[in-house]
Amino acid sequence: MGFRARKLRRGDDAAAEFPRSQGVRGAYGVKALAAGVADGWVFDRDGSVAAIAWFGPRGNLVLVSSDGSRGFEDDVVGRVLASRYAWRIALGDAAVIDGIRARVGRSVLAHRDQVYYVGGRADAGALGARADVRKPVRADRERLARATLALNASDLNIAPDRVDRRWLYRTIDERCREGATLVLGPPGELWCKLDLGSEGPGGVVLVGVYTFPEPGRRGYATALVAGAMAANDTPASLHVAAHNAPARRAYEAAGMREAGTCRLLLLG
Repeated sequence: MGFRARKLRRGDDAAAEFPRSQGVRGAYGVKALAAGVADGWVFDRDGSVAAIAWFGPRGNLVLVSSDGSRGFEDDVVGRVLASRYAWRIALGDAAVIDGIRARVGRSVLAHRDQVYYVGGRADAGALGARADVRKPVRADRERLARATLALNASDLNIAPDRVDRRWLYRTIDERCREGATLVLGPPGELWCKLDLGSEGPGGVVLVGVYTFPEPGRRGYATALVAGAMAANDTPASLHVAAHNAPARRAYEAAGMREAGTCRLLLLG
């Protein structure tokens, strides 16, 4: 039967099970397929799912692949680049991400290795009991905007003047309404924040962890990540730049453990 691509569709049990079998790398896909968000492609090899390319609604492309796709990376790359789905940031196996970069024909803002971390309530231990982890209030809006702009600049090489402010505040407001942001610190002067990027059967994915760099403020990222882990019945995961040693130490101090790698590509 060889290697072939087919559209990702709702109700495809084999496709839905595949990201679950891939552990932390498939966390986004597990939730998306359970919710019926099924834009993308399934790649079968000899009748079994070998890879999935899932296109998220916010311009993210998640490529989950197994050993069954080895040697067919060019097929996956070709299908992704020929697809009508729009995307700007991609995560996946290094060979596929590198292949996309070589052929995409657009400027690149970031191309690097990421490390996955995972942990649960039991791993957070006593750190997870901190009582001042809270949801943001209106007074935190400007501080959250500053954190997002700083993260975009440091992690993704996006200058603050390139960020649409209407989009920025709309995104912040949506996350706050959905209860998808956690913070530490007094209203209007928060010290640290994180976002719950995805919650569902695959666990909760933590994104956007940021601590303001005022002198003397240490350990807040560790405390906030541990609090997020302790607040959920399902495992929490995140991915971080492999070279970001301070962040990795903070996540490990929160009780998380390394759980694999991937490669990230952000287009200009």
